[in-house]
Amino acid sequence: MGTGRGGDRTTRLLLLAAILLLASGVTAGGVTAWNWWGRVRAVHAAQERLAAEWARDGRRTHAGAAAAAEAAGRRPPAPMPFGGAPRDTDGAAGQDAGAGDGGPVALLHVPTLHLKLYVVEGSDEARLMLGPGRIPGTAAFGETGNTGIAGHRYPGVFWDLDELEVSAPVVVETRDTWLVYRVVDASVVQPEQSEVLAPPAPGAGPLLTLVTCEPKLSTARRLIRQATLVRRDPVGGPPPVELG
Repeated sequence: MGTGRGGDRTTRLLLLAAILLLASGVTAGGVTAWNWWGRVRAVHAAQERLAAEWARDGRRTHAGAAAAAEAAGRRPPAPMPFGGAPRDTDGAAGQDAGAGDGGPVALLHVPTLHLKLYVVEGSDEARLMLGPGRIPGTAAFGETGNTGIAGHRYPGVFWDLDELEVSAPVVVETRDTWLVYRVVDASVVQPEQSEVLAPPAPGAGPLLTLVTCEPKLSTARRLIRQATLVRRDPVGGPPPVELG
């Protein structure tokens, strides 16, 4: 009988320990999930701020151009480019106006995923908490070369990038140009495989490379979608038909 009571007590202690461990794990998981959703909400809020800034700066840029044209006795032209594109010290395309403080430098449209995302300059953690960012050292939007855009694998950002199929359109909107791309490659690479950001082969057109983490909720690998430029349309004209 003594051995039985001792065994029952041991069983009860083990059961209690298991319950405590399970509760601890659930609590830790809940905290992690809450922190993750907090980051997702922060990116969405930042995108709303960038949208307002894009609209405000666009009105200011167009108003300035119209005033200058009126002063010169000319008809106001179409909206002007959004800032300049000076070179960084490493030879990569530099920051546009407003980019130094995390302002939007372009608008990324992925019609088949119903995405419209404001892109900032840079791909460090602080910038990626604002939204997708142009990867330093890659080509500026519209330039010859390979333009890289990195983004978190968050809902509303690049969560469904794996569903972007080859031949699907991707459109980048700058202040003066619609850059229309078609996806030509879909792959998953290791984090150190930076060759996906290499310039295109001689004679090939400009590339756009979208980069995020793979699989979801992990940073083990990189999900890649690469597109080639097929057309440039002026912003002053009708939107590209790819946008629907």
